[in-house]
Amino acid sequence: MIQRDEAIALVTSGNADVGRVDRADAKLMTFADYLRVAGPVRTHAGDPQATAMTGFGIFGDPAQRYVWAVAVSGEVWPNGREPISFGGPPPGSPTPYPPYRWAIFLVESVPGRLMVIGDVGIAEAWPSTFDKLPSHPAMTYVPPSPTPRLTTLGVKIQQPLATSAVMKLSAEVRRIDRIEVKLMTWREYLASGDPGAYKPAAADDGAPVWIVAVAGEIVPAFGHGLTFNWGVFTIDGTDGGITSLTARNDGAWPAFFDALPDHPAPSP
Repeated sequence: MIQRDEAIALVTSGNADVGRVDRADAKLMTFADYLRVAGPVRTHAGDPQATAMTGFGIFGDPAQRYVWAVAVSGEVWPNGREPISFGGPPPGSPTPYPPYRWAIFLVESVPGRLMVIGDVGIAEAWPSTFDKLPSHPAMTYVPPSPTPRLTTLGVKIQQPLATSAVMKLSAEVRRIDRIEVKLMTWREYLASGDPGAYKPAAADDGAPVWIVAVAGEIVPAFGHGLTFNWGVFTIDGTDGGITSLTARNDGAWPAFFDALPDHPAPSP
């Protein structure tokens, strides 16, 4: 379990989406605690004037999922500093997004990685919601029974970037009720047996791939297709390219995803 200073450093050190830091603080709580006080996770666009989407789900009991809520004031870009173009030629010189004034990052206390940005804002210099959040003593956390650890897979793209790449697809991802990501090899993904599992011909079977599952409203074909309950995106672990999307309506969540392995990634 990471400690307070480690959680703050994870957010503020080497994070391209965090610029000037005027103040930073962190509190330990359950994900359920956060939702009870702060409300649902709000996913904001790069433009601070755009309307935020609400909703973010996790697998398991939110009351047993301990997170560090890390508040940062200064300059924050929740969707990157510049627009990213998918499915077409990039613009010649995209206009940079203006920064938000604060953000609350949720960091999983175990294994110590960014879960999601809970909220951001521009109206105030510091998130008043953060001051209302509870703060559990770190020693009250009881880690779960250890399970066999999978081998570490070398990747150039870390989990937060894989997640944000999908969340930025505003045309294809209209609403997010739940989003999860796992790291595995292409061979392991194909072994799931799901008919939608696809590997690019040029990809090596043993190469790493991020599998990002999203439940909500998914519209393939660059937002011009039918609407589906869920989608599974594959993101190349070496270059961050989104290589495929499988979307269906058989249930509210891709059941095969829960059985997929999840390898640890090396520390960035």
